[in-house]
Amino acid sequence: MTTVRRVDPHDDAAFRTWYDTYTVGFEAGRTDPGGWTSPEAAAVYRHPSAAFPMAPFGAYDDADRCVGGAWAGLPQRENLQRLELNICVPPEHRRQGIGTALLDALIEFARQNGRTNLIGGLHIPVGVTDWPGVGFFTKHGFTHGITEVRRRQLLPVPDDRLDALAAKAKERASDYQIVSWEGPCPDEYAEQYANLKALLDTEAPTGEISYDVAEWDVERLREDEANLERQGRTLYATVAIAPDGTVVAHTQAVVTKHDPSRGSQWDTLVLTEHRGHRLGLAVKVANLRALQTAHPEVTRIDTWNAEENGPMVAVNEELGYRIFEYNQGWQRTLTP
Repeated sequence: MTTVRRVDPHDDAAFRTWYDTYTVGFEAGRTDPGGWTSPEAAAVYRHPSAAFPMAPFGAYDDADRCVGGAWAGLPQRENLQRLELNICVPPEHRRQGIGTALLDALIEFARQNGRTNLIGGLHIPVGVTDWPGVGFFTKHGFTHGITEVRRRQLLPVPDDRLDALAAKAKERASDYQIVSWEGPCPDEYAEQYANLKALLDTEAPTGEISYDVAEWDVERLREDEANLERQGRTLYATVAIAPDGTVVAHTQAVVTKHDPSRGSQWDTLVLTEHRGHRLGLAVKVANLRALQTAHPEVTRIDTWNAEENGPMVAVNEELGYRIFEYNQGWQRTLTP
């Protein structure tokens, strides 16, 4: 018989057992999946974000051994109808009802918190056509909402290549100032930078999954930065500033001290009225240069884009990113 219970992230032994079990399921069948390290995960669960607190759940057999793991995230400022989730069961424990037991517990957790929309994710290697999670979600009433492509760039990119790309971007972006920083956003840009981050979920393609406009302000930005510091992550950001002083584009990437060979490319957004000036390329080149100069130990950096996000995909491929994996978003509406 499988029992499911919420895991106390402050209980070192219980949390580590949950993390190890979840990670085995998360990584199974994938190449270099790049999930959170144990210290990063502990920081997230022990210091919940005010905007998106996350709760770990474990599945246990009759001997009280952890045989599966999951997490649930509850947005607190937007998307208040939603519960986001991920369920991971090690291969040796699959097809025993463990994933279903975890999902049932998460559905009950969603109902307790007034959530009616479940959003789950799958990571599927290139070339794989029969991924276990697809059948699981389909069986349990989820529908496929979006496919994002995970791409990888090997580092370092030679300086002459970056110089050539920067020159290409400058042909159209010469009127804009490009500013980069490491760590927290400078105060002078914080309010505008938060406004840009608020637009990302609705400006980028989202497929069949709808998102509310995010409520970002300077307070939320600073909380997010503090969370990154607790995780041992360093943020690199670059913005483009129009002649009137308006911040009109941004990009960000992170590296972690717990896995120093890996980087992650995160948000990139150019305001609609400033597109066509190669600002996406300009900010990404500048940010990449700053990151790899400061961290020559980083050998690869990953990014994720919706399949239909043609302009950003083109920029990434020009930089040297190549397809590595697919990430699918699945959703289900709970009935009363």
